[in-house]
Amino acid sequence: MPGNDHRERSFYRIGYTAGAFEFLSRAAERLGRKGSGLIGRTAGRFYAATNPGIVDVIRRNLEILENRPFSRKEAARMFETYGLTLADYLWMGSRAPGDGFAMADLDGGIENIRGAMENGRGAILVTGHFGFFEFGALVLGHMGLPVSVVTYAEPSPELTRWRADFRRRWGAETIELGADSFSSLRVNQALEDGRLTAMLVDRPVGGRSLDVALPGGSIAFSMSPAILSWMTGCAIIPVTAWRTPAGRYAIRGGTPIVCDRSKPRNEEIEATTRRMAATLVEAFRADPLQWYQFVPLQS
Repeated sequence: MPGNDHRERSFYRIGYTAGAFEFLSRAAERLGRKGSGLIGRTAGRFYAATNPGIVDVIRRNLEILENRPFSRKEAARMFETYGLTLADYLWMGSRAPGDGFAMADLDGGIENIRGAMENGRGAILVTGHFGFFEFGALVLGHMGLPVSVVTYAEPSPELTRWRADFRRRWGAETIELGADSFSSLRVNQALEDGRLTAMLVDRPVGGRSLDVALPGGSIAFSMSPAILSWMTGCAIIPVTAWRTPAGRYAIRGGTPIVCDRSKPRNEEIEATTRRMAATLVEAFRADPLQWYQFVPLQS
């Protein structure tokens, strides 16, 4: 959809850099959480008002997710929540990790994660572009659980390093995926070493993907977690972290999903991907205005 790619906008090219992240993090330190949140919400409103094409992408994606009409006004509200969450991310970058950890609401699902690691091997944490999607991995790292965040490179090496350093302060490492097979081996090795590997799965960039039905269309989900589960025997655990009305972040760990290697490989990998996707889609639909899917889905 020409002209409606948020990555082409000046706001994105200027703001999504290491220099901007560092400047805004320092500003958030001075403003405090409340002040930086106010600016984040205002910036979200401004972006929505000046980028109607992106708002239309969001509106159509929400209609596919929910199979009901959404107005532009409803879709634009997403950017306010996104601005608040991004402000919290930057504020946390200026604070000790414990200050951010104090904003987490954990539930019994965290025990699902600990239980999946009892055999000395790791587990595969999957999430989507929903809520504060990095927060769960950061919190687990701060709790002393070994976490590796699997991600593609950012638009610049400097931003890749900035975000990796941010995660490391919380106890989470970064595995940067590349075009070679070595990075995939690092993911496998992390699981063999008993680490949690966290990855986003609702906007696949490379590797195999599977179209999963939504009420009004479909969305591609990465099949990499299911392939990893088949290869290693490690469990897949859907994890979500979303902003509550009280301004905190609820973190939920779902029921572990494991590939049944007694079944035909390709069929079981597809079935496992669908089970993983169903759990995450249920979370997206519980609060659709926190699902930050800025690229067009299939209708």
